[in-house]
Amino acid sequence: MSNRTLYIFSISHYCEKARWAMDYLGLDYDVQPLMPGKHSVVAKSLGLARGSMPFLRLPEQVIQGSDKIVDWADSVTSSGRSLQSDAQLACDIEQRLDDLVGVHVRRHYYSEALVEHPSIVLPVFLRGLSWLDKIKLRMAWPMICKRMIKLMDLGSKQGQESLEIVQRELDWLDGLLSDGRQFLAGGSELSRADITAASLLAPYVLPPEHSQSMYVKLPPRLAQTADQWRSRPIMQKVLSFYAQFR
Repeated sequence: MSNRTLYIFSISHYCEKARWAMDYLGLDYDVQPLMPGKHSVVAKSLGLARGSMPFLRLPEQVIQGSDKIVDWADSVTSSGRSLQSDAQLACDIEQRLDDLVGVHVRRHYYSEALVEHPSIVLPVFLRGLSWLDKIKLRMAWPMICKRMIKLMDLGSKQGQESLEIVQRELDWLDGLLSDGRQFLAGGSELSRADITAASLLAPYVLPPEHSQSMYVKLPPRLAQTADQWRSRPIMQKVLSFYAQFR
């Protein structure tokens, strides 16, 4: 048992980013999936002002946000590896991915899945929960769905808007790769930009190395879009990063 606990939603692509960074950098930790709603209670009990996931409890502090967790992991690792947290280009690409791609991949998915097919989302949220929390989540799921739809501003119009934003960002990422570079920020090693892109775009290609891929079911329209995008350079790079480094 580790003295580090990473609190996550099993379905979250930002949580996957934090897990990947810590795994790649050789840091031990325990994973604690939480049910929606309970995450805010746990966050408050740890002294956090908001419940944004993921957050990492250490003996001396609590770190919230995947980017901050990557910062910490890169500063303490003794693995000999680095995610190039001191490289400005890698950090700039990561920030754009976090602020645009991650947000709109999530809204694109949930605007169809949670609004029209909520039953396909529930099994992934149930992953790793205690038996009691599984019962609670099943009972509260209709109410939680309504709350999430309101908080994330979900709907068909919003989903289409997010799809178009993701499309533009994929064009940008394909452009970065058009010079033949192996990694998004250049250089010869994996960086935080690469694990961010791969983690946040993984829901479209469901890499077999991703611990949740076998439990995620894409809703029909999004599945069709994902199939059309699969051959894009950035999506092939996502699959390659997972195969090589995850």
